[in-house]
Amino acid sequence: MDRNRLPHVVVSGRLPPPVDGMSRVTALVLDRLTERLRGRGGVEVADLSPGWNGGGFGYHRRKIGRVLGAMGRLAGGLRRADRRFYMPVDAGWGALYTAALAGTARLFGYERTLHHHSFAPIAKPTWRMRLLTRIAGADCTHVLLCPAMQLRFQRTYPAARTCMTMSNAIFTPPASEPRPSHGGPLRIGHLSNLCDDKGLGTLFTLLRHLQLAGVDAKLVLAGPGLDQRDNAMIAAGLMAFDGAVEYRGPVSGADKAVFYRDIDVFVFPTRYRNEAQPLVLFEAMAAGVPVVAHERGCIGSDIPRDGLVTQDGDFVAAALPILSAWDADRAALKEASEQALTRARVAFEAGRSGLDALLDRIAGPLPVPAAAVRAKRRVAG
Repeated sequence: MDRNRLPHVVVSGRLPPPVDGMSRVTALVLDRLTERLRGRGGVEVADLSPGWNGGGFGYHRRKIGRVLGAMGRLAGGLRRADRRFYMPVDAGWGALYTAALAGTARLFGYERTLHHHSFAPIAKPTWRMRLLTRIAGADCTHVLLCPAMQLRFQRTYPAARTCMTMSNAIFTPPASEPRPSHGGPLRIGHLSNLCDDKGLGTLFTLLRHLQLAGVDAKLVLAGPGLDQRDNAMIAAGLMAFDGAVEYRGPVSGADKAVFYRDIDVFVFPTRYRNEAQPLVLFEAMAAGVPVVAHERGCIGSDIPRDGLVTQDGDFVAAALPILSAWDADRAALKEASEQALTRARVAFEAGRSGLDALLDRIAGPLPVPAAAVRAKRRVAG
């Protein structure tokens, strides 16, 4: 077998640490590509992570060094006949690093796949993303998180002619059984980086309106406060609501599973302009927890319509009757829980299909086993 004719894939992007949505997806794709190409190709890794997120001279100096190293890896594959390139797209000014590597890959004759994780250049179009889509070329495949994101991206950047979707739901396998029903207060949960953009103040307002409407409700918060002002707001809420607010701090692993098990509804009143596809919504639904959320990014296509608040709508006014009805009719809440779990199962399968399609795009389809081919021929004959 001529090794130079086997698929040669260069994966360039931020790998953990630090751990975030982008680095998790890149690590997953790298792991699956390595498994798929074992014995029939090779994967080269060009890790672009300086080891921390941020900026400053030291960060960019190290990042530039890693980008130049990735260009060297692309040049090193020129003897290979079948060359492929995969890279997640950096946000902000980092898009220029992506453009430099995508342009190098195009110059060296690599098939190119770019994976987009941020809604920022869609919410506010930039010349940097226009430059990137043009440099990457019309034959570059752009991967978006959901069909709505793909549609808006292609409308905004017409140079991105070839697109596909892969949902982040791939990270949240759903529970095998519906969650048990709870009695007592209606427990409203929220997990995120706790701040005003994610709706921290709105959650306290919602809780107050529920109490005024006669609903016995409890707010369970998890995650870190982003700054002193947010931590002060959390502390004020704990004091003002006299036991109706519980704060669990940052949670992960088993503690996160307990958080979802302990709540009845997940509420996500985000106003964050660049919200894309929050993993916490899939996590909640995968645990059988119904979601009420603002329509931002991909959220409108990810959660059931019954829990969706329009982007410009009054979140408290829209969520109050939904939560009040679920508190009064726990059978309806149980039905909403089962619908959430069903939605999570569909999303997870769609995520797996999207990942398989992405791997096919990067590395080519898996070969059909010889035994299967012979069996098919016998049937045909």
